[in-house]
Amino acid sequence: MTLKTVIHALVTGFEPFGVPRPSDNRSWEAVKQLAGQTVETKDATVVCHCHQLPVSYDDVLALVPPLHLGAEFGIVVHCGAGAPGMVRLEKRAHRTGYTRPGNKGPQDLPSGGCVPGYGTADELATAVDVDGLCRRLGERGWRSVQASSDAGHYLCDFTYYISLAESETTYPARQLPAPHTLFVHVHPQADDVYSDAQLAELLREIVRQLAQGQF
Repeated sequence: MTLKTVIHALVTGFEPFGVPRPSDNRSWEAVKQLAGQTVETKDATVVCHCHQLPVSYDDVLALVPPLHLGAEFGIVVHCGAGAPGMVRLEKRAHRTGYTRPGNKGPQDLPSGGCVPGYGTADELATAVDVDGLCRRLGERGWRSVQASSDAGHYLCDFTYYISLAESETTYPARQLPAPHTLFVHVHPQADDVYSDAQLAELLREIVRQLAQGQF
């Protein structure tokens, strides 16, 4: 009997945000269904570590880097609420341009509108072949998924940049391979394109495809 490789995946969604504050956030409603679960491939068992992130720059900066340092993730999938009508897989993240306050009010902004603490480029691209992944998902029946190059310059983009910067800095410093890192924007309203259960299954399929190492 061949033993499977064990891969640890960080999967996150966000708390509700906006004024008036809604009761839930589609991203977390989908992500929380993966909590404590595994995703199986032919050669690997992926253990999902699910976390709800606050919609606050300081809090995300305090939480996300330690999550990376406290584990050896092979996959990182952040999920957030985006525009209606489609699920969007983001190709890149940005260090600058953060002018929209988080949930804590007008003071909830990063200094200078920038992600602090990294000597990385102003724009970081994921190593994941997003276009190829979208095609594969389409072949498997997920027709309402497309690639995007604009993660929004808000907490989603901010979080994505941090994880991409971590993959370029702290993982090599620990002599670890960089994780397959991706941001998934889901539609903000329930049952727009997919139900919460369907979004959770889409996330499982994305994790499965990333674990197979083809993208």
